[in-house]
Amino acid sequence: MSPSFRAVIFDMDGLLFDTESIARWAWKQALENHGYVMSDNFYDEFVGRDLSWREKILKKRYGESFPFASVTAQRIKIGDEREMQEGLPVKAGVLDVLNKLNNLGVTIALATGTSRIRTIRRLTNAGIQQYFTTIVTSEDVAEGKPAPDIFLEVSRRINVVPLQCMVFEDSSVGVKAAFTAGMCVIMVPDIEFPSPEIARLAYRVLTSLELAGELLDELFKEIIEEKLI
Repeated sequence: MSPSFRAVIFDMDGLLFDTESIARWAWKQALENHGYVMSDNFYDEFVGRDLSWREKILKKRYGESFPFASVTAQRIKIGDEREMQEGLPVKAGVLDVLNKLNNLGVTIALATGTSRIRTIRRLTNAGIQQYFTTIVTSEDVAEGKPAPDIFLEVSRRINVVPLQCMVFEDSSVGVKAAFTAGMCVIMVPDIEFPSPEIARLAYRVLTSLELAGELLDELFKEIIEEKLI
């Protein structure tokens, strides 16, 4: 497998940052404050989805009268307050992978279902915003993951064809989206273990980004050899 990769696209929540524990807590708290209950299994349906998908899921579960805007606003408020108080841990291996790709001169981009303002805040607070030449959020596309729109939009903006894009994702819907976009996807599961079907869509499943170094040496062999000449 050697399509001469030229770009790497990262998801953000659950991959670069340990966000899911706070997000799960905030959704549960906001729902309880409005008289609803969310189980861990139900929250798993949220992982990797954008707000439009989550609205559909919640209204399907609780009915069309579900106060989505109110619950979401409270979930964001209390989640952001806790995030600012406790900080948002960067996942192990993130800085090493970003530095390695940057040193190789590979284009690095971001594709996330999180809003742009919150995305920029998180990247800036972590001191890693400068690595990403392009940031595409769910606000920039018609359909969120598992539709391929967000990855295809990144491909268009960085002017790199999908076949030459590699994607790092933590969620099943993200893997589906990247695969459908025609990209090579590496899954690094966070709270969601991949089914056999999802694992087959991924080029590799890693338990941590700390293990990505050797894989990048393999997949970017051509660039590395050029730099050694």
